[in-house]
Amino acid sequence: MIKTSEPVNINNRLNAFKNTLSEQEREHYKLLLSLACGELLGKSDKQDVENSALKATLQSLAELQPHHDRVTVNGIAWKGRPDFLSEELFAALNEESKELYHLSQRFDDHLVSSGGIIARQVGFSEQLIDQVKKYAGNIIPTGKTNYLYYNEKGMGIDPHIDNAEFPMNVIMMLDHKSESSPSALILYPTDQEPVRIYLQPGEMIILFADSILHSRERMKVNEEVRIVAFGFQPV
Repeated sequence: MIKTSEPVNINNRLNAFKNTLSEQEREHYKLLLSLACGELLGKSDKQDVENSALKATLQSLAELQPHHDRVTVNGIAWKGRPDFLSEELFAALNEESKELYHLSQRFDDHLVSSGGIIARQVGFSEQLIDQVKKYAGNIIPTGKTNYLYYNEKGMGIDPHIDNAEFPMNVIMMLDHKSESSPSALILYPTDQEPVRIYLQPGEMIILFADSILHSRERMKVNEEVRIVAFGFQPV
């Protein structure tokens, strides 16, 4: 049991433990750490020891990946509208996402459909690959592209880190309708205040999603968000 009166380097202990794990065990460990962070973040009356545990766990998550030396403090490699995204291509992605909505399946509190021909073409395009490499270092596509839909009050995603299909998650906003203050993509850097990200339609974020805890804020009444996500693996 950790006593609040005793200085304990939790991060060193977590790092020592992770070095004993196999690759498969690390994936499970990563999930457990993200769940622990989510639980601690949800507490409004954290004790000092819990704040220390949260900081150490967030730090351990960031250092768990072999590419941790590339990860920025807030996990963002780049944000903006890519030059290759013409109005025609953006409209085509939007239309495809609408056409595939009927195939979407619910995962927890959001809907997901696999990307169609256009999304896959973008995901494997030299333009997108070069853009990600420029800001995040050497990568390869994981082959996974998804459309995500949030179109009911309360939809969203709790704090988490992404799986092996989206270790580097390239998220493009297709549409965001809101009648009040819009929801945000929220990042939880170590030892910093949460960072709120508002993407305009056509804007994209390149995120080290396997290394930074993040969430999608819950939808409000009459709010809708539609995005396309492209998965990449740092190498």
